[in-house]
Amino acid sequence: MGEQARVSSIPMLKQLRASLGTFAEIASVAIDEAGTDIQHTLRWLREDQYRHWEVQVRTRTEQFVQAKLALKRRQIFDRALSGTTSSCIDERKALKLAEARLQEAEHKFSRVKAWSLQIDKELSDYRSAIQKLVNAVEVEIPNARAKLDKMIDSLEAYVALAPPEMPVSAEAKPEVVPVQPYDEQPEKNVQSPADHDLQEQPDEKRP
Repeated sequence: MGEQARVSSIPMLKQLRASLGTFAEIASVAIDEAGTDIQHTLRWLREDQYRHWEVQVRTRTEQFVQAKLALKRRQIFDRALSGTTSSCIDERKALKLAEARLQEAEHKFSRVKAWSLQIDKELSDYRSAIQKLVNAVEVEIPNARAKLDKMIDSLEAYVALAPPEMPVSAEAKPEVVPVQPYDEQPEKNVQSPADHDLQEQPDEKRP
């Protein structure tokens, strides 16, 4: 006689299939959100920040040049007017401020370019690190769920083919006849052979 299949684990298989689906869905959302955040950061660095500080370097360079020219004109004007060079305090302050602002823009522009290169490396490392997770979510888990579907279908088909257990009704139960003890059983009338012969002989007519 062949071995019978154990079908008590069907609910557990269904629960496992559902849990795998839930995990895959959550992991997929997390991967997508992380990818979106990375793309936003790249766009912010390479487009917004890069363009902003590129323009700022250009603008502040022009302002620095103008501040130097203003100081030079003031010195020439004072020398021509009085024969001496004045302190030119306001022009020197403006030049110093323009120079500091230019240095700030150049520093931040260089940092944006460095961060763009760094994030490229980090993005490459990140993609390598999550490759196994992505493969599990996109390939392995769907394959596992498909196999579980087949197992569940096979087990449910097996259960459907198995004969159901019929409950025993009260009418189908055998009647139990009580057995009396031997001493209490009624005695049967036992006839002797002579009595039997007498009963079988017809009555003779008397003369």
